[in-house]
Amino acid sequence: MIARPFRETAEAPRPRTGSRAGHGAVTRRRARSRRERYSAVVQIVATLAVLTLCVFVYLGLMANVTRMSYELTRNAQTRAKLIDETTRLDERLEALESHERLAQIAKSLGMKESAALTVARLPQSPTAPHGGTFLAALTAWLP
Repeated sequence: MIARPFRETAEAPRPRTGSRAGHGAVTRRRARSRRERYSAVVQIVATLAVLTLCVFVYLGLMANVTRMSYELTRNAQTRAKLIDETTRLDERLEALESHERLAQIAKSLGMKESAALTVARLPQSPTAPHGGTFLAALTAWLP
């Protein structure tokens, strides 16, 4: 086998020659150097802005946790006060409803226990159907 030299298929662009060869090169070089000069500053400012934002978010979250902690403490104190008041009122209610106290009040009013139990029967009203309910009236109407 005989080795043949490698031929490039695409030819490299030829350098421009003539009076307009460097037209606009200075403007492009200045713009590129300006971008390169400020890119480091922009990266530093962006990094500082992100860090500052993170610090503010952290401070906001910590402030919220602190507020919730104070609110939890206040609610626990309110709950303890309400439990104490409920206990006190339950004890007072039991004292007011005691059989001994009610018997003493009835005695001071001149009341006494009856010797016989009396049951009073009330007559049925003529307008009320047997049983006194709509369902009873409906079932009485059906054959």
